[in-house]
Amino acid sequence: MLLALSSKISEIDNLAAKKWGIPLIDLMERSGRAVADAVRSRVRAGGKVVILAGKGNNGGDGYAAACLLLPDYDTLVFDIFCAGQKTDEGKRFLKKYLEMGGRVENFEQNDANKAIIKGSDCIIDAIFGTGFCGNMPDDLATVSTWINETTSAVKIAIDVPIGVNADTGSVNTTYACNMHATVILSFVKPGLVSYPARSYVGDVIFCDIGLPIDKITEEFEFRYSYIDAALAKGCLPVRESNSSKGSFGRLLVITGSDKYRGAAHLSLEAALRGGAGYVTYMGQSGLSDELRQKFPEAIYQPIRAIDDITDGEIGQICDASSGCSATLIGSGCSDTDGLYRLTVTLLGSAGGALILDADAINALARHREEALSAIKRSPRTVILTPHPLEFSRLSGDTVSDVQLHRIESAMKFAAENRCILVLKGAGTVVTDGRLVRINSSGSSALAKAGSGDVLAGFLSSLVASGAEVLDGSSAAVYYHGSAADKLARELSPFGVIPSDLPRKMAMEIAESLAKF
Repeated sequence: MLLALSSKISEIDNLAAKKWGIPLIDLMERSGRAVADAVRSRVRAGGKVVILAGKGNNGGDGYAAACLLLPDYDTLVFDIFCAGQKTDEGKRFLKKYLEMGGRVENFEQNDANKAIIKGSDCIIDAIFGTGFCGNMPDDLATVSTWINETTSAVKIAIDVPIGVNADTGSVNTTYACNMHATVILSFVKPGLVSYPARSYVGDVIFCDIGLPIDKITEEFEFRYSYIDAALAKGCLPVRESNSSKGSFGRLLVITGSDKYRGAAHLSLEAALRGGAGYVTYMGQSGLSDELRQKFPEAIYQPIRAIDDITDGEIGQICDASSGCSATLIGSGCSDTDGLYRLTVTLLGSAGGALILDADAINALARHREEALSAIKRSPRTVILTPHPLEFSRLSGDTVSDVQLHRIESAMKFAAENRCILVLKGAGTVVTDGRLVRINSSGSSALAKAGSGDVLAGFLSSLVASGAEVLDGSSAAVYYHGSAADKLARELSPFGVIPSDLPRKMAMEIAESLAKF
């Protein structure tokens, strides 16, 4: 699904009238109808509906909804800025609403208005929409407090909840309100499907207001996407019937250690399930022998423990990696000087895509400036798969800043360091610094040690087998999440374990290929 920034949506709305002959008044009426339908499906007829209307198009959508709700609901509109409507379309719906006998009152902070809002059956936020950019008049904090204190009313936002930045997903917690539903108009905004904003949106009700999508996509470039089932399927590499194991690349996996043996098991199984033609495992001899008994399909090249590795052995590993279409390093390797030396040397050597996970990222973070330079200058395509704490260590930002600005942080890092970043977590962000994809799947079922090892192995295998790096990363995070979602319905989020995931991910791809 394509996502659009607020500025692009404004351009599209203007072009709809000028180029495609769709009057803005028609778009506003359709928006109002979608909001009214959302109310009718959630609030009994005759209930008290309070609409908080701003002075822009969002307020106009609120008045359009009020006209449709008035015959069946006790409807009151608060003019939040005491300024009426500034657009011609909004003025027309305000006039129509008043002619129908609707009530409009200028908003004032008093006990009577507080009682009205807190005693309503439904509150509709039509204040800002995409017009909110992080700063609001101080007296609006009172409105937000009253909305949040109201426990009996259904809360519905038009397009964007108050206090939420639709583009970045950041939230002004002073004003933000938790909504039961948000009616999203024309295009979903990237911030609404990214955390922390996603926590405030509630149910997403997407309203197709009749814009010509085919013409719009010809006219505009869309850099943001929501990774859903259709997009994920389109990201998979093609597997022709007339092919052999040599057609689907070679993957080198360097994962696990004495302390984290499970990481090797999880990443290797996921790699084998991800489609690479050849999968070679490099690890300590004891661990390699252990894995060989469980996964005879892999090729094994035992190496010395990475913390004791010599420069000569590092050179041999780089030689092996140079002949592979992808190399994964770091999952459960233990953060050591040996791992740092090996990772930096791999970054400086020739070869296919290099996927850095977990301890490889932590090792680099201990020598941050040198490591970032190595990533930026690498002749390889570099993919990093950190969780927020690992990303914080490498980027130099605090975890709280990363989580508050997930899209911005990920884009900035990927652009500055010429890499693909997979910032894990709820609403995983995949970006090359220009294109951004936000994952729709996944749940707390993945919040367990080992889940990331599975993702790294599967992602590396998709890339090795021929997927374009951004596509392979996007498909991996989607099927990783959708497998966990399916398993959670069977076992509950409590009962899913990472070793359940590799086979289920393969099954999710099979279902996707059969469906689309």
